[in-house]
This record gives sequence, C-alpha cells and structure tokens, in this order.
Amino acid sequence: MTSDTEFLWGVATSAYQSEGGFNIPGGPRNNWGDAEDAGDVVRTGASSDFWNRWAEDFARCATLGLNTFRLGIAWARVEPAQGQIDFTALDQYVEMLESCRSHGMEPIVTLHHFTHPAWGGTDFWLRPDAAALFEGFAKLVVEYVNRHLMHPIRYWITINEPNMLVLNTYIGRQFPGNARIGFDTVVHAYNGLLAGHVHAYNAIHDLSELHGWPTPIVTLNNFCNDLYLTDKLVVDLLFLRERNIPRSKVGEYLRKKSDEFTRELRNAHLPLRKDLAYWCGALFKWVNLKISARWFHPEFMDPLLDAIYASPRKQLLDIIAFDYYDPFTAHAFRLPVFWDHEFKNKSFRSWVINTVTSKWWDWRALPAGLGFFCELYARDYDRPILIAENGMALRRNVSNLHTPRRDGLTRSEFLRIHLEELQRVVKKGVRVVGYLHWSLFDNYEWGTFTPRFGLFSIDYKKGTERVAQDHLGDRPSETYAEIIRAWRKEEKKP
Repeated sequence: MTSDTEFLWGVATSAYQSEGGFNIPGGPRNNWGDAEDAGDVVRTGASSDFWNRWAEDFARCATLGLNTFRLGIAWARVEPAQGQIDFTALDQYVEMLESCRSHGMEPIVTLHHFTHPAWGGTDFWLRPDAAALFEGFAKLVVEYVNRHLMHPIRYWITINEPNMLVLNTYIGRQFPGNARIGFDTVVHAYNGLLAGHVHAYNAIHDLSELHGWPTPIVTLNNFCNDLYLTDKLVVDLLFLRERNIPRSKVGEYLRKKSDEFTRELRNAHLPLRKDLAYWCGALFKWVNLKISARWFHPEFMDPLLDAIYASPRKQLLDIIAFDYYDPFTAHAFRLPVFWDHEFKNKSFRSWVINTVTSKWWDWRALPAGLGFFCELYARDYDRPILIAENGMALRRNVSNLHTPRRDGLTRSEFLRIHLEELQRVVKKGVRVVGYLHWSLFDNYEWGTFTPRFGLFSIDYKKGTERVAQDHLGDRPSETYAEIIRAWRKEEKKP
C-alpha cells in the first residue's frame, strides 16, 4: 500500500471500455447493448480483454514503476438482473484488487463509468429511484470488497464525468438515450447523478465508520471544461454546505462563482491558437453563456439541493479529481473534414455534426491549461488535487489505417510537456497527490476503436496483445517510466 504522502503515479481504465464480454449472449448487458445490436456503434466484443489479462497488465505496470491503478467495477456484471447478484464476478474483482496491491499499486476504484445495467433502462438517471438504486450498488460493492480484501480500499470514485455523461446523452446524443434532447432533460439527469454521488459518498463513509476501516477518500471526477455550468458548477454545488451557504442564497452564490471563474480564465491569458475554427468555437461559447445566464435557475436543481441539505455530512468531496484533455470550448470546432466520420450511425445529422466538430485525435494539447486548473481548484477548494485522467489520442482504426495528428505530436512528447507543467505547479506548492494517464492500453472509446490512447498499442486485427511500440515508432510506456524515475530522483534531493 502507498503511504499518504507518496505521489500516486498510475494509469486509468474503465470496465466497459477494457474488460470485453459485454452485450454478447451470456455476457453482462448494459445500457449500450441496444445501440450495439442496432449497429449504431461498433460492438465492444473482446475489447482489450482486461477481464482475462489483468494479471499480466498489473505486472506490466509494476515494471514501469507505477504505484496506482484506476479500474472500474461494472454494475452490469455484478447485478445482471435487478436484485440478482453475481458473486463470482465480485470474487474476481476482489482477486484483481489483491493482485493490483501485490504488484505494489494502490487501487482507485470507480463505481460508475458511464454505464449501468440494461435493466435500469436507457434513461436510468431520469428515474426517481436512480440515486437510491446506485446507493444500494455502492453499499454492496464496498462492503463485499472491503470484507474480502486484506486491507480495505481507500480511494473511491463514485461517478465518472457526470458532466460528459449528461451532455453526450441529452445534447450531443453520442451516448444512448431515448428522452427528449434539451436543457430540461440535462438538468433532470444532473439531479439524479449528483444526488447519487451524495448518497454513495455518505454510504461509503458510514460503512467505514461502522466497521472501523481507515477513513476513505471519496470523490467524483469531472471532464475539465471552461464553461462554468458544465464543470465547476458541479463542485461548487457539492461545497455549498461546507461553505455554509443558506439555501435561499444559492443562486446569488453560484452567480458570484461563475463571475469569478470567467475572470480567472480571462486573466490567465492561456496561449490558445486563434484560427478560424477557434473563432467559431468562441462564438459558440458566447452564445452558450448568454443562454445559460438567462435560463439557469437554482430551483431547477431542487432534487439535488434536497439531497445536499439533508446530507448528514457537510463535506461531500474528499479530494478534487478532474480529467484534463482539451477543456476549451473554443476548440470544439474544426474546419470541415467530410471523410472523417468514424461512427457506424450514418444519419445526415450525425454526419454533419462529425464533419465540423473536433474528434479525439483533433483535441489540442495545451499543458498550460493543466497548470491553470490545478492552481485554480487547489486555491478555491483547499483540497488535494488528483489528475484522474490525462492523455492524447492518435487516429488508427481496427484495420490499422491511420492519419497523423495535425500538430504532429507523439504520445511521448505529450507526456513530457504535461508532466513538466505538473512538476512546475507542484514546486509552487500546489497539493497534487497523483497523476493517472489514460490509458494503459488502447481500448474501446464509446462507439469506436479508432481513438488510440494507450501507453501500449493493440493491433486488433491480430488480437489483444499489448505492444510497447505504437504505429509511429514511439514507445510512450518507456517515456512515462523514465519521467517517473526522474521525478522520484528529484524528490529525494535535499
């Protein structure tokens, strides 16, 4: 187990994206099953086969010098039918977590990473009982896992990127959803998701106090974004009680925090590349801000506020965790690329949207933004910071056809410039407790295998074997290991 002062160097994975075996006959079925069956998305199939290759993957991580591994526990695998628990699956997760520890890595466990069991319905988070059902799942997993491990799990992430789950389902429709697209549905889903976090947070702490386990570190992780209502608002809501904000003053307080955030961004003078696509994105951001300011009212969040103000604990986040990719709305668009439509859904609407919006492999690298958000969140919330995900996509499909990134960046170069920036803010005294690279290996990226984020590459035409050298000749896993060794050597200097 890692000490409380040891910097967490790791990788992040998710169950559905990496394990394989979902939505096949006899396998666990989740809310993406219908989309797979309809051909709207590529089937996950074996994906990266982590469900069978975890032992070798943990050994691989140990050779890199990692001391942390983020993995998910799939609700659909644990509870395939409502009230029906698959204890064999739970036992394998326990075995995986023990193996992770035996390889010198502290597990960080995610309870919900965009997916839920098919029995919950496509629009699960719109159900009035969603938060309670998720709390029940969290209790089951935490109690079972901690009772069967030699040492209880310390780090829990309740819900991964609630902001992207909601927006990709009820605005962009990149994720499966049947409810009407629009602001009302977005707010409804936010209420369910964030109330689910509040319930799970308290449940995990209650169980730890009941059994005398070490105090857990519980959080959620947002996709870092420069629109207040789609990122920082979430954290400010969860800090309301801790900051003794009366419910009658919530609207006034959130408007103040939104203005502060806008000023901080403006005064940071981040070096955004201002081309034609940037100005289209900037216009989109301006329109979004105007609409949000007019239509958002705290009363829309009453179900969540009920949960927050009824919570037995004022504190609802133990650390601030966020995912840093390309958080700038002005980068949301690109000059049209008419052939670059990876999704199987070939509707005209889908084709138009995908032609002009940035894809994973078009996300721009801006390490200065990572430092900005670390400093901002540490200063505003006085909590340790965890980079729960950070990575860069290359474009390579399952047939191994690929196109280079427009900026020509390799993953090794990406790692160097971002971790140099991280070291800069740590030396300034910002309490960053860890960095998790997304991901250890190439995996399924929500409807497609084309975005490649892995430190280890996979040639899906040949199977799921992990390869240290990617199709560009780069060896990012070795670069990551070198950076970690150099960082630790620097830490030891008097």
